[in-house]
Amino acid sequence: MDSDTLQQEIFRIVQPYVKLRKHLLLSIGIVYKNQSTTLLYTGSDTSFKEEDKPFIYEIGSISKVFTTTVLGEMIQKDLLSKGDSIGRYIPKLSDNHPVTLSHLANHTSGIPGIGLWKSITNLFDSKTPRDPYCLFSLGEVIDYFYKHRKEPKLKFRYSNAGMGLLGHILAMKLNTDYETAIKKIITDPLHMEDTFILVPSEKKQRVLQGHDVKGREQQPLHMSDFMGAGALRSTVDDMLKFMKAHISGENKGYQLTQKATLKIAKNMNVGLGWFLEDEIVWHNGSTQGFSSFLGFDPAQQIGVIVLSNYRSRLFATNPNQIGTDILKLLRTS
Repeated sequence: MDSDTLQQEIFRIVQPYVKLRKHLLLSIGIVYKNQSTTLLYTGSDTSFKEEDKPFIYEIGSISKVFTTTVLGEMIQKDLLSKGDSIGRYIPKLSDNHPVTLSHLANHTSGIPGIGLWKSITNLFDSKTPRDPYCLFSLGEVIDYFYKHRKEPKLKFRYSNAGMGLLGHILAMKLNTDYETAIKKIITDPLHMEDTFILVPSEKKQRVLQGHDVKGREQQPLHMSDFMGAGALRSTVDDMLKFMKAHISGENKGYQLTQKATLKIAKNMNVGLGWFLEDEIVWHNGSTQGFSSFLGFDPAQQIGVIVLSNYRSRLFATNPNQIGTDILKLLRTS
């Protein structure tokens, strides 16, 4: 498929999403046939064009695969093992606590991701600060594991707090904070200058305004305890660098995260952070004002990044569907 035809087909895929959002800035990055391309679609002008301004988006839960990539790199450097008990790094817990770093990385630690009773009790506890989308504070997570000392059953329960705790542990092991750990292990080596949590003052003008599903402006995301679950901000250019590093197969620490650890559905496994489905490695993300998708086929050396400054409706066209459809297009071209 030639470049013009590819761009026309991509426009066909994104057009239903674009036309409904007046303030939309939809950035798409593609790796295809040893080349990379970025495209920008707007709600006021639905024609495509190459992105010449690196807008900064909240990437939400795609932050989780940054966390597990740090884990993979630290394992590769023999700084720790994925089978290490979390008790080795949390003083309140016993050294042989059965929950491991791997359990946190593939969401099988046993900690609830969604809990009706906990959600209700949180409503009456305004004194305990909790990060957005997290049922637990850092102290509550540690207390949970202190009270639950049995080997967790291998049941997948997606948990922001569990992944956030992993980021906290990795940063502690490196004697630094989470953002500095990401900078040291990932963004500096890959020259990702626009990926961070705290936005430098000179780059604030490039941070996009986020919108909810109804188009209302939303406040920027702030997370303190569990940054590793969803606090990162980035651009399509930087995310292409991150994705290429995973596609290339040159870095063993990165490759480690893509290995299946547990089957969670008929055609889906989970690695360390990543979802593995029909030979596609992927993760998505969502905050109050942004949504995102990152997916690639390492065998075919193709991949897609989709970044939107709108939170997506659950059962409507969204960046996850857009990214999946573009990947299908690239795989059959």
